[in-house]
Amino acid sequence: MLDIGLRFFRLSTKFMDRKNFFSKGVRDLAREFYQSPVGAIIDRQLSGLANLLDPRGLNTILPAAEVPPDGTLDTPFQRPPGALADPADFQSSCTNCGDCITACPYGSIFRTESSYGPVLQTAQIACHLCVDYPCVQACKDGALLAFPEDEWPVLGQAHVIAANCVNTAANHHQRRHSSAGKPVTCRECQQVCPVPGAVHHPRGQLPQITADCIGCGQCVAVCPAFVPAIEIQDA
Repeated sequence: MLDIGLRFFRLSTKFMDRKNFFSKGVRDLAREFYQSPVGAIIDRQLSGLANLLDPRGLNTILPAAEVPPDGTLDTPFQRPPGALADPADFQSSCTNCGDCITACPYGSIFRTESSYGPVLQTAQIACHLCVDYPCVQACKDGALLAFPEDEWPVLGQAHVIAANCVNTAANHHQRRHSSAGKPVTCRECQQVCPVPGAVHHPRGQLPQITADCIGCGQCVAVCPAFVPAIEIQDA
């Protein structure tokens, strides 16, 4: 924590007027720093630190129990990108240090109370598939490994829940409307999907998600339906 504080001070004095650093009120100073580019980065890092210390209630989903010898555990969670495919290998390699959690700039990786290690739950918080995968770079234990640039990490598989989609006739009242008052077909999931060809949206039909989907959850995050029309399941 001391190291984080020192870095905060150095970055603050670098990007703000040093003469006014101590003359401003703490509240105004914090607001100015928060709104700066560096402040945004610090905010994301603090989110990762919060996930390391407090997994936002996800512990209630994951039983505080010892992991079976094969490393598997029946949970709704996924492993971070680059995780060793074999659960037992991951369990033996991961030291649960939390470096991947604090490295994630979007607060997508969490710690759990059991010995299960770092996890994702992309149905709630999407993985943004960072270009440089800082979570992988932060892992020094070999539990998360780099993979070729032309490959995607497979985290799960998205499925459309037709009854909830705003393009379903019964949910047309949830759709946006044009200036002429006509309902606009929602294509949010297709537009945000980072994987080419993973989501198709035939004219006048519901979105179709192919086997190319990697389960990152970005489509869930932007779904405008009152009840999300997309769910993420194990790959």
